[in-house]
Amino acid sequence: MTDAWQPAPWLQTRLKVAEQAAAELADEHFGADVWLVGALAENLAHQQSDVDLFVVTPDDRGPAPELRSRLTCGIRIDVRAVTKTTVHDWRTLLEAFTVSRDDIEMFRTVRARLSNLTLLRTARPLARASDQAEILAPEQRATYQRWALADRCEAAASLTEDLLGLAQAGLYPHADLVWDQLARVVAQAETVAAGAPLLGEKWLPSLLSSRDDAARFTPVPALPEPRWVSAAAHSPFFASVQARLANALLSLWPADVEPEPLDEAGLGSFGWLPQRYSDGWFLRRGDARVPLSTSRMRAWRDAAARRART
Repeated sequence: MTDAWQPAPWLQTRLKVAEQAAAELADEHFGADVWLVGALAENLAHQQSDVDLFVVTPDDRGPAPELRSRLTCGIRIDVRAVTKTTVHDWRTLLEAFTVSRDDIEMFRTVRARLSNLTLLRTARPLARASDQAEILAPEQRATYQRWALADRCEAAASLTEDLLGLAQAGLYPHADLVWDQLARVVAQAETVAAGAPLLGEKWLPSLLSSRDDAARFTPVPALPEPRWVSAAAHSPFFASVQARLANALLSLWPADVEPEPLDEAGLGSFGWLPQRYSDGWFLRRGDARVPLSTSRMRAWRDAAARRART
């Protein structure tokens, strides 16, 4: 039996400092809630980590004040004030996952606000003046997952488009750099699908660890060494990206249907990636889009998984 996980001393120190700073801010701003946000709110910190706090002010107090960072016990406290109306507007974006292939304006809005939504997703109340029972309802947390995963799939598609062009042009050192970026985006997609917020890349090893308090995250091996000379025509190694993104998406949109035979006609080749919008599944490669039923998406995923094992 393993020992129960114990937080590192620098994590414990920062959590105590956060509580102290939150109490001071609550006294300074009557009627405001104070939240711990970001990686520290997810029990992630290193020995130089700052503490990030939100001061949520009542609307009848006017615009949110400009607050300065402060030092407490030698630790930097970054403070940001927002009004309750602003928080309400962010919550509204998490009411439903609404993006279609013909209308992605809402998706653009959410992607522009995703860093704020991530802070909202991580928020932990430290000082509370209101009677808000919970910061996000379970349904809103689930919607956040879908927005964040869709965002990572869009990022993967953009990187893959660069990867395809670089490989075709013979710019292999450039492609190596983009491949490394793609590996991290795929890992982020998997952690989001497993329930984690979309935190900075530096926290991926923690989110992918097998530590007792993070058992829901499965360690993911590095992507295999690419072979760029043959990449544009045939690249089984890219199938690992295809299968892993498809698995992440299917974990949030599960369906008990049998895979339907699919004539891939090149849809499994280098560059094709899956995506799921509110109006269904599709594959994309650059500007090309191919809608698929759920059963055919499962068949495409199964084929990618087989290629990845070769």
